[in-house]
Amino acid sequence: MSTARSGRSLGAFEPSLAQLRDWRQRTADALAQLRRWALVNQLTDEHTAMRLAHLERRLSSERLSIAFVAEVSRGKSELINALFFADLGARLLPAGAGLTTMCPAEIFHDATRPPSIRVLAIESREESRALREHIADSATWREIPLDPGRPETLAEAFEVLSETQVVAASEAHALGLPVEGAASAEIPRWRYALVNFPHPLLEMGLVILDTPGLNSLGNEPELTLHRLPEADAIVFVLSVDTGATRSDLDLWRRHVEPLEETAGARYIVLNKIDGLRDGLKPESQVFGEIDRQVRATAEALRVAPTQVFALSAKQGLVARIQGDGDGFAKSRLYRLEQALAGGLVHARQVDHAAAVGAEARALLAESRALIDSRRGFVEDQVAELSQLQGRNQKLVDTLGRKAADERKRIEEARAALVGLRAVHNRLADELAGLLDPNRARDDGIKARAAVVASPFSAGIGGAVDAYFREVGGRIERAIAVIHEVKVMMVTVNRKFAAEYGISPVEVADFATDRFPLELDRLEAVCRRELKSASSLLTRGSGKLAALFFDSVALKAIHVFEIADREVRVWMNAFIRPLEAQVSAFQEQANYRIEGMARIRNAEGDLIDRVGELQHYLDEQVRLSREWDGHQERIQALLAVREATLAPGDSD
Repeated sequence: MSTARSGRSLGAFEPSLAQLRDWRQRTADALAQLRRWALVNQLTDEHTAMRLAHLERRLSSERLSIAFVAEVSRGKSELINALFFADLGARLLPAGAGLTTMCPAEIFHDATRPPSIRVLAIESREESRALREHIADSATWREIPLDPGRPETLAEAFEVLSETQVVAASEAHALGLPVEGAASAEIPRWRYALVNFPHPLLEMGLVILDTPGLNSLGNEPELTLHRLPEADAIVFVLSVDTGATRSDLDLWRRHVEPLEETAGARYIVLNKIDGLRDGLKPESQVFGEIDRQVRATAEALRVAPTQVFALSAKQGLVARIQGDGDGFAKSRLYRLEQALAGGLVHARQVDHAAAVGAEARALLAESRALIDSRRGFVEDQVAELSQLQGRNQKLVDTLGRKAADERKRIEEARAALVGLRAVHNRLADELAGLLDPNRARDDGIKARAAVVASPFSAGIGGAVDAYFREVGGRIERAIAVIHEVKVMMVTVNRKFAAEYGISPVEVADFATDRFPLELDRLEAVCRRELKSASSLLTRGSGKLAALFFDSVALKAIHVFEIADREVRVWMNAFIRPLEAQVSAFQEQANYRIEGMARIRNAEGDLIDRVGELQHYLDEQVRLSREWDGHQERIQALLAVREATLAPGDSD
């Protein structure tokens, strides 16, 4: 079902997302063509081809996620409406007096499901199930159908995101929600919302995460540990009429600032600048006030002023709906829009290019080495056989001995390769043991049991510390082994090139810093969220244990899964091409000896043999030209420069 649209422009996002989608598709097509070509011409193996096919699927299904973070009443929902949904001609998310999004909401498009809002009851927090488990179980959600063809009905449907309920303080406490000391508390009715909406930007892979306030993030570790760190960008919204309040700073320092090394770009919005205009102040005075507020906000958040965007989401939304160009310019919304649409989309393209580049270049290098080795062998053979005109028996014997010596040398190389494979397997097995996700899972289960058994926060802290010492220690030992593998690769390349004439196998460097960095981040979250006495009092050790295992330990297991998978791919990217080259050289040596034996027996075999070799040489020349085409196309697609953040509101 298509969305009824007003014909208004989607702004800068539509062309940027379309460009990214087109680039991803062209890159996936280029990888598929390279993969099929290499397989057909026996220039790679099935294992390498499968890795490339996996990258193609990832490129085709990737999404671009933007998380919006703010305390209540900062105009965050209005900003989302203005940036992405003004073409509808009305607000999509509830905003305005008495209306604000009370539960985290994920807005996306899934063509396999009907348009709807699915909401998860706040009471689900009493269960020892992670949010991701609920997301996988559609039976636990209430579903509200949406009719995109009737925009006038959408606002009422989306008001479900604003619903609250008043409960006894004891019930709020049991749900792990903060209580201010009163006998009752107003709490959100819903824990989480999944909004499936067929909008052009969402259909191009955009995903929007709306996270309302410090309490929402602090009480839902799934957001802190998974959703925010995995976002491609985080937009942090403040209000110009209050500046950076204490709760704003708490939210920033606890949940956004620590993600500097692991999450995507961060954009700070100073909203509601329309309130600075009273009809009497000159624009120069308004601009001066905006500049002062921007600099004060940047100083409070410890960021550069260029990361702060002062704007009016409400004014921008109204102006865009009414086609008011002057009002839209005054809203300054376009500054943030251009920064997000240009810088963010380009940064995502850079990330894709980096992820794809290592695999694509490895296959190109492997296939080129095989083509060059085949071509060099044939050219040598043609040159040698050209000297045999007149059947100079002495020369035939000399070349035959040369071929036999070459085969002996290759057999020595194969013997050396057997020894190398034994060392490779030993190191691979050691790494597989250190990075085994099942061991990480067992460590998490052990830590969970220790947390359950501890009635005091000190005991919980000790269990958490022991867990991170164990998993962190294994990562550090794995990094040491990876360094040993790198040294081995350099030594082997030199030996095989010098002694056997085997071309060096070029393998991209394996970055290891990211794994301990992610574990350090998880440990910091644990230290902040789980080890305090207040956490114990609020949740109780049983729920705390489930919270730990389902959020922190599962994330740590994911780190081990990634490390284990990528290390295997990296090590195979060295040993498999080396084995392929040695096998190719052995086949060539056998082929040469067989040819010499035939030539000794019959004069006509020389002419036939030269003809065969010339045909084979022509094939390698053709493959070389085709390789140049693949290399040129992929190089052009991956030649993406690092993105730069578009400037905010200060020079």
